[in-house]
This record gives sequence, structure tokens and C-alpha cells, in this order.
Amino acid sequence: MSERHRIAPTDRIPLGQKVAFGAGNCADYFASGLTIGVLWMPYFNIGLGIDPAKLGLILMVLQAWNAVMDPVMGNLSDNARTRWGRRRPFMFVGAILTAAISPWIWRPPTEWGENAMVAYLIIVGMVFYTAFSSWAMAYYGLQLELTPNYDERTRLTAWITLFGKLSGLLGGWAMAILAGPLFANPDTGKPDIVHGMKVCSWFVAVLILVVGLLPALFVKERYYEAETKFQSREPFWQSIRESIQCHPMWMLISLSFFLVVGSSAVGTLGQYVNIYYVCHGDLAVSSIITGWKSCAMVITGILCIPLYTWLGERYDKKNVVGFMLAASLLGHVLNYFLMTPKMPYLQIIPGIFESCAIAAVWLFVPSMKADVADYDELKTTRRREGALNAFYSWFIKAALTCSMGLGGLVLNVSGFDVRKASNQSSEVLHSMLLLYVGLPLVIWACGLIFVWLYPLDRKRMIAIRQQLEARRGAL
Repeated sequence: MSERHRIAPTDRIPLGQKVAFGAGNCADYFASGLTIGVLWMPYFNIGLGIDPAKLGLILMVLQAWNAVMDPVMGNLSDNARTRWGRRRPFMFVGAILTAAISPWIWRPPTEWGENAMVAYLIIVGMVFYTAFSSWAMAYYGLQLELTPNYDERTRLTAWITLFGKLSGLLGGWAMAILAGPLFANPDTGKPDIVHGMKVCSWFVAVLILVVGLLPALFVKERYYEAETKFQSREPFWQSIRESIQCHPMWMLISLSFFLVVGSSAVGTLGQYVNIYYVCHGDLAVSSIITGWKSCAMVITGILCIPLYTWLGERYDKKNVVGFMLAASLLGHVLNYFLMTPKMPYLQIIPGIFESCAIAAVWLFVPSMKADVADYDELKTTRRREGALNAFYSWFIKAALTCSMGLGGLVLNVSGFDVRKASNQSSEVLHSMLLLYVGLPLVIWACGLIFVWLYPLDRKRMIAIRQQLEARRGAL
């Protein structure tokens, strides 16, 4: 690293705080990513037989509710003034409540019929996401204020990415564990995902509690005592208006929106292609392949984190994000050729290629959000990390809302019928594969446009920091 890129000791985040904060990212995965991205459709559709379109509709309702709660919680967090800071009390209470509610998502009243289960999932899910939003908005708001340094922000997100990869490894094996003999139904003796998840939900709740509390207990708020403790509180609608006027945030929102929609819209479809096309309906075998695929992706991703960090410091964040997003398109195309019943494990190759490229993008986007927070302070004269992150999050939840509804619809459009189990026609299976490969290519390509339009590079951020420190001093 050149001399001008060296990180001053005062800008560095202590290692213990980096680890505690990075581990907190696991709470997000266990509470939301694992539930929605891995277990939702297999558990409620294959396990309980709920129609996939209804499950997609439930997810749309829950993500819409989450999108409503995020700006509220972000504004409350920005305006909080306590002896423990702005963010930490929200994380502390939010972690406890999220962990306490999470096991009940997996216990709908099956004896009351499908409509009752749908209503139950909506009500419990809304309570759950209210608690989770309290934790998440404070957590991601805190991330934007831990250091003023352009490159130290990327190093922090490298730790977040590391723990995200490790939690993803557990998620990759989740289906194999739940559908394996370890959690066989005591009445039939056969593997039962419903029985397995009901048992494991208590362990997941403990994990959410432990990792969710770590940043609340061990990470300090850098700006609170010196600046934000004394700044005026911001009315909710003023917060929204000022966030709307933040041009660089719109570029990150647009990039992330297309990335999320492209991935999430076919997430469940990819699971079903693996189960019914590659593995002929064998849930146990497909889950084992998914587990090994997850291992390979995690190991490769972890090994690449130092490389991504180095590339960001040498070539700038924006340039690396654009290159990696383009690389992910190539990796995804390989699925058409390598997701094959003849050699099921070949699907690991495009998974590694695609996942590593996408992981690089998600490593840099949080660091770029912190840069946007400095840009915003220059314009508004206030630190508004909670409001900015909530504004960003609102559109990500909107993307998830669109994609979850689209996910169930795409599954139905492909012709898949859960009542036929492994007896899907060859035309349906081929249609599923084509949709899985083709849809993300079109959507992700749109994201590249907004990478090119993003205006904050290293040179611009150095100038912004100098202007801020000339105005209110170094923090």
C-alpha cells in the first residue's frame, strides 16, 4: 500500500471490536437469511404443503412490513440520547426479542387448515420483523460511524463478510441436517424436515441471541460523545426528505436492488432445480450436495477476502464492484451446462465462481454506504447513519418483497406441481432450469449501469473528509 493510503492509528478500529461487530452479522443471517433464503419454501411447501404462491405472498407482506418499520427504527435510533449511546440499546433489546420470537415462526397451527396457517405466519412474522428491525437498523447504522477512513471501512466489512461466510456455511448444511436421519420422525422413523426444524429452532434462537448481543456489549460508538450527543433531533419526514436528496445513495440503492432481485427471485427455484432436476426428487441427496457446495463456496470466499480488500485499496471500490458483478454473470451462465443429472456435483463449480464474485460486491457496498454518510454530513451538517441505512434498507426490502412474490410466481410459471413430487415432466424441469439461469442475467446487467454512475471514489472522499474536519474537527 502506498504511503498516502496507510491508515492512521487513530482511524483504526480495535481488533476486538471488529470481531464483535463482524460476528453480529451472523444474527442477520440466522434471523432472516436462513429463514427466507434456505428454509422457507422447503419447510412450508414440501413439509407442510402450503401453496408456493401463498408463501410468496406472505413473504411480500412481511418484507413490506419490514420496509415500513426500518425508517421508523432508523429515525428513532438517530434521535436516541442515552447514557449507552444511540445504537447499543436498540441492538440489546432487539436481539433479545428477535431470539425469543423466532422459534414460533415454525409452529403454525397445522390442524386449523392452510388459511389459518397463512394468517398465523403473517401475524407472527410481523411481530418478529418489528423486533428484528430494532436490532438491524441500529447495527447497520453503527457500522457507518465506526471509522472515518476510506480503507478501514473496507477492512471492517471484510470481517463482516468473513462471519457472513461462516454463518452461510451452516446454512448450506441446514437442509442436509434437517432432512437427515438425525431428526427422523419418532412415529414413522423417516427423515422429517418439520420435526427437525421444530427441534433446531431453539438452537437457532440461542445463536441469534448470542451473536446479536456481541456488538451491543463490546462495540463503542465513535461519534456519540464528541458530536452526535449534542446534535438536534431530526423529525421523521425531514429525515426522509434529506435521504431522498442524497444522490450517491440512489446509485447504491439501484445497484443493490437489481442484485437482490436477481438473486432472490430464483433462490427457491435453484433449490428445486437441484432437488427435482439434478437429483430426481431426492431431498436428502440434493441437501448433501448443497452442503458440500456451501463448503466450497465458503472456503473459497474466505480465501478471497484479503484479495478483495487489497484490490479495493489499489483500484478503488467502485472499479472492483463493477468487475466482480460482470464476473458473476459469467459464473451464473455456467449453471446451464453444469447443473446436470449425469454429474450432480459439477454444480459446485459455477456456485463457487458466482458466489465469490457476488460476495465481493457485498463486501464493498457497506463500505461505500459509510462513504455516502460522510457525503451526507457535508450536505446536511448532521450524522444521519440510521436514517440513511434505513432509507437504503427500505428499497432492499422492497426488492425482497418483489422477488419473494416473483419467486413463488416463477415456480408456478415453470409448471412445477408439488403434488407430483419427483414426477415432474422433462419439459417442466427444462423450463425451471432456463428460468433459473436466464432471469438473473437480465436483472444483474441493469445493476452494472449504476456502478458506472456512482460518484464517490477515493479522491472525492479524501476531499470530503478534509472539508468535514475543517468544519467540525477530527473525530
